Amino acid sequence: MEDQAQSFNLYPMSKRTRLALETIKKDDSKPYAELFKAISDPARLKIIKALGQRELCVCVLVDLTGVQYSTLSYHLKLLRDVDLIDSDKDGSYILYSLTATGKMVYKFIQKLADTC
Repeated sequence: MEDQAQSFNLYPMSKRTRLALETIKKDDSKPYAELFKAISDPARLKIIKALGQRELCVCVLVDLTGVQYSTLSYHLKLLRDVDLIDSDKDGSYILYSLTATGKMVYKFIQKLADTC
C-alpha cells in the first residue's frame, strides 16, 4: 500500500486531480457495478426501454421480451434489486414502472442510442 501511495504522489498532477483520485480510490464502486450488471442483458434493456414509454403489466413484458414468465420474473427482480423499477397492483394486474433512478438510466440509454 505504501508503494501505491508513493507512486500516486510521484506522478505529476494538480492538487485538484489528486484529491479527485483519492476520493475515487475511497469510493465504494460496488453499487455502480451492480447497476451496470443489471442492465447488461438485452431483455432487461428492452424492459427499461418499454417502461420508459409507460407502466406495463407482465403479460406485455413477456410478449415484448419473448421470455417465459419465470424468466421475466427473474429479470424484474434484478431490476427491482437495484432500484430501477417498482410495481403497483391495479385490480388483477401488477403494473411495473421506472423509479427515479430507472428514469435516469432510461435517459442515459436513449442518449447512447442517439450517438451509436
